[in-house]
Formats: sequence, C-alpha cells, structure tokens
Amino acid sequence: MKIIRTALVTIFSIFLLVLPMVSQAELGGNLASINLEQKTFGSTLTSSPQTGYTIYSQNINPGLVIKEYLTNNGNVFAVTWKGPNLPNFQVVLGSYYSNYLTALQNNPRAIFFQDDNIVIESGGVMGGYVGRAYLPKQFPAGMTSANIQ
Repeated sequence: MKIIRTALVTIFSIFLLVLPMVSQAELGGNLASINLEQKTFGSTLTSSPQTGYTIYSQNINPGLVIKEYLTNNGNVFAVTWKGPNLPNFQVVLGSYYSNYLTALQNNPRAIFFQDDNIVIESGGVMGGYVGRAYLPKQFPAGMTSANIQ
C-alpha cells in the first residue's frame, strides 16, 4: 500500500510541475496556449487585429502586461512584457529559454541576445521592467521589429 501511495504522490507531483509549462503561452506557441494561459491566471485578455497578425494583451496582477503577437497562421512570433515584476522567462520564452540564460550570464542587468532565429531584449529597474523577444524569420509580410512594442 505504501508503494502505491508513493507512486501516486510522485505522479501527482510531476503533473503539478508540468501543468504550468503546458498551460502557458510561449514564444513559438499558438492561440490555444494563449487562451489556456489566460484561464490559468484568471487575467484579462484582449485582442487587437492588425494587418497579418493579432496582438493578444494580457493583464496579470499586480500590473504585469504581457503581449503576444500571433500570425494569421496561428504562431506566436513575438512576446513583450511591461510591469513592476519580470515574467517567468522559462514559460514566456519556452524552448528559447536557454538563449535567455546565455544573455543573462553576459549581463544580468540588461539582457540582450541575438542570433539568426531570435532576439531577446529585457531591462529596467525594480518596479519598472520592460522587454521583448521575437522570431524575425516568422514575421508576417511588412512586419518590422519597430512594430513590436
């Protein structure tokens, strides 16, 4: 009986650890992941259609705003954040989190990373953080990095 209980506790613990990662929108994610994120946080989610993409803005208490840029094909190609605290970068950047860690080693105060696939910029002061991450190769036609704010 003790073995079964230990196994159930282990499985439940793994489920709890994995659930937040599955239920978060992330760079390279899709609309379903954005909707799951909104339900998880109980946050306010609004959308703003643009030419070739849609911006989904999410207000997460206390004051953190995350915007996810979704192509008409359904892929998150950019994420921005602004607020009194930083987002969970492992969740927001998903498979690109290792790029963030590389940039963090170089300068923990002002993050900048760029390669052929991704750009990550993050900075600010305590209580006023801003940043963005985007996949330039996945931009819709006519999109530039200046559009990601």
